Amino acid sequence: MTGPALAATMREAVRLAAERPPPLAVAGLADYFDDLTRQSIVRAEQELGSPPTPYTWISLGSHARRELSLASDQDNAIVLADDSRDAVEFGRRLAERVVADLEAAGLRRCDGNYMATTWCRSLADWRSSLRDRFANPTPQELVDASVFLDLRPVHGSLDIGDLQETLLRAATSARLLQGLARAAVTFPVGLTPFGRMRLVKGRFDTKKGGLAPLVMLSRLYGLAAGTSTPATTMRLQAAEQTSQLSSDSVRELVSAYTLLTRLRLQQQLFDVQRSQPVDDTVPRARMTREDESMVHRSLRSVRVVQQATALRFRTRAEA
Repeated sequence: MTGPALAATMREAVRLAAERPPPLAVAGLADYFDDLTRQSIVRAEQELGSPPTPYTWISLGSHARRELSLASDQDNAIVLADDSRDAVEFGRRLAERVVADLEAAGLRRCDGNYMATTWCRSLADWRSSLRDRFANPTPQELVDASVFLDLRPVHGSLDIGDLQETLLRAATSARLLQGLARAAVTFPVGLTPFGRMRLVKGRFDTKKGGLAPLVMLSRLYGLAAGTSTPATTMRLQAAEQTSQLSSDSVRELVSAYTLLTRLRLQQQLFDVQRSQPVDDTVPRARMTREDESMVHRSLRSVRVVQQATALRFRTRAEA
């Protein structure tokens, strides 16, 4: 991440972090990239001409959840009204321009290729593809499903309500729910067998150690609750309202999400201001004793929900 555009992004991130609580700051960062995406699309349309078919640009993953960090990559796609040759060619050229613009602004390309340059399809193709993935998912299709279940429209005139309904109907797939549950309960929380934070070279990974399994649990229970929102805290609240999770569990998980988001964002801003590499890890030496204690409690709370989930969904593998 280098260059004037990235510097502007970092300044905006610093401003958001200073003015808002961490969960709102990362949501604001996602909104910032939403605006950059729309601006890029408008410029691309001016170059490419009027779209030959209606379309909608969608965000996926952490961007869709409005949970971007300074180490996040791109996750996006295009939904076209039809798959005519002109429509597909327009979508391909649009994707190339917008993905390149986002990369120049500091949002790196996705290592897994979950970007519009690969995922540009007609609405009908999207619906059938997602139905196939949800009905009897293979391990790779479970990975795909977990990405596409976090979906949010950003720009465009095509109504993708049918696509979102397809996502909600996924709750009727017992195989999908069990697959998501198995993935969530087997993802290791960042605690050692002795209940201490798992450190690598003195650093704790806030994403792999806590946020990732927490997000996976919220995705599972949000789907079971029938909510279309991709946001982690809103999924958990929907799970509480539909009695998928207890109020105590939701309170602990929301607290864990807020804590881990704060620690990650604080460290990333600290590193940016010192021109250091940015990732998801936090040195234990920079945590207060209170933070350490709260991290231990938060990770134990995630592990407890994992264990309850393993029993409920009969995954035969407790965390």
